[in-house]
Amino acid sequence: MTSTYVKPVLPTEGRLGHLTPEQTEKLQQFWVRLYDIFDGKTQFDQTAPSSFKGQARDEDTPAPAPAKSGWFGRSKSTETASEKTVAAPAPRFTGAELQKTFWKLTMMDHPDLILLKFIRARKWNLDDAMKMFLNALKWRIVERLDELVELSDVELDAKYPKFIEQMKLGKGYLRGADPLGRPMSVVNTRLHHKADQPAETIHRFTLYTMECGRMVLPQGAETVIVIFDLSSFGLDNMDWGFVRLFVQCFESYYPETLGVCVVHKAPFVFWGLWKLIQPLLDPVVASKFVFTRNNAELHKVVPRDRLPIIHYDGLDDWKYNYVPAVAGENDVQKDTATKDKLLAERHALQDKFDGVTRAWIKNINGKNSSERDEVAQELREQYTRLTPYVRAKNLYQRLGVAHDGRVDWTYNVKAE
Repeated sequence: MTSTYVKPVLPTEGRLGHLTPEQTEKLQQFWVRLYDIFDGKTQFDQTAPSSFKGQARDEDTPAPAPAKSGWFGRSKSTETASEKTVAAPAPRFTGAELQKTFWKLTMMDHPDLILLKFIRARKWNLDDAMKMFLNALKWRIVERLDELVELSDVELDAKYPKFIEQMKLGKGYLRGADPLGRPMSVVNTRLHHKADQPAETIHRFTLYTMECGRMVLPQGAETVIVIFDLSSFGLDNMDWGFVRLFVQCFESYYPETLGVCVVHKAPFVFWGLWKLIQPLLDPVVASKFVFTRNNAELHKVVPRDRLPIIHYDGLDDWKYNYVPAVAGENDVQKDTATKDKLLAERHALQDKFDGVTRAWIKNINGKNSSERDEVAQELREQYTRLTPYVRAKNLYQRLGVAHDGRVDWTYNVKAE
């Protein structure tokens, strides 16, 4: 059978390595503003937006009463005065705290790559981009994303009931990449029933999968493909909380990360829901949605050799299977001496990058700094050594997909 796959041309405008002098100047100016905030020289809104739905920052502090809002949190709050009095004080963030979170966010990415996503998302308006970026950092703190990846599967299951069950069922998982290196995430909606597990577990599982997705982004790739498999979907599979979280994440907290969102085999009942969802989407995010009625149409978006035989009539003889954690797989974290040494090495490289960046922005000239790129590469390579000491091993590491800073997907392609 002749391949029907249509290979897209990814945009390069405004991307790392393809900046114009004017765009490089904008990036330099953004760094100036960011350091002023990190250093405490510039005032900024230190509170978390009321739309945040994350946990309280302290275990003993009760979470604020949730605002009564629409599906996407955009309608006005109607909370009463009594509700306001019992709500916990809004957390306040310092520049130093946000800087620490920023460095944890970068992982193996070039710091410029992270910032450019927010700048592009706000069409190079630096005021809007800064507000968006700071909100994303605050959100990561409120959601405790760093803690989420530090916990093992067993610890996550103990803290969030039925967490492992989500992985065993295969509700959502990462599998393969398209020919452009974009990782693919599959969401099996038919396996989800809102009442089967606590809402917080689904919330955590969704964020956990997104953070795992960042680990399987090869160097140079910036976006992912999400396939919503709606075969056998019914109203009892619908979860507005998940929809809201998914949209908010790709609109506000992981901008410029969604490459394509494939809605596959949507039944008639879905289209009534879509009429409610579509008007609430950011136009840029909405433009990423592609609808495929059958497997033949899906093959135009993702080549058959990257899709499983089962369910998708692909050529990959593969079936999802959760591989449980092995006792002692995180014992390396007990070696605190090595961990402390690697963390000190990491902090030294961060300081080195800060130093060359501060020197670079003293003269806003629109010229790139090769020295900064070299230090960014050092940071990437160093993070691969640090990872086992600060992150619990996840499913994709156990499968051998993500290891030593590399991403290796194995396809068991069967001849037609």
